[in-house]
Amino acid sequence: MKRKAKRTVPKLSKEVRESSKNLRSVHDGMGTTMPPDRDVLLIYFDQKGEGELAEKFYYEHDNRGWKTLTGGMIYNWKVCAAEWIYNYRQEVKRRWRQSPFYSESF
Repeated sequence: MKRKAKRTVPKLSKEVRESSKNLRSVHDGMGTTMPPDRDVLLIYFDQKGEGELAEKFYYEHDNRGWKTLTGGMIYNWKVCAAEWIYNYRQEVKRRWRQSPFYSESF
């Protein structure tokens, strides 16, 4: 049976905790900084191989106020971006299958 590691929170003074919160709000690298820095977003999309989609993703979500289609808040832009890329790739596959050049026998 595996043991689960307990996550402990170090006991820090209030000043240190407040200053670390401010540093995290600049950019934590985990996708929780909202709205995201455009340069970080461009790097993320480029690493995923879809660099041309970054601007479209940024402007669409910025116009929406970084909310979902149903109006809920987006707390992690990386999760949203990963879903965006996945849906884009599925749409490309669907279009390819519907094209007259597609054949299942290769």
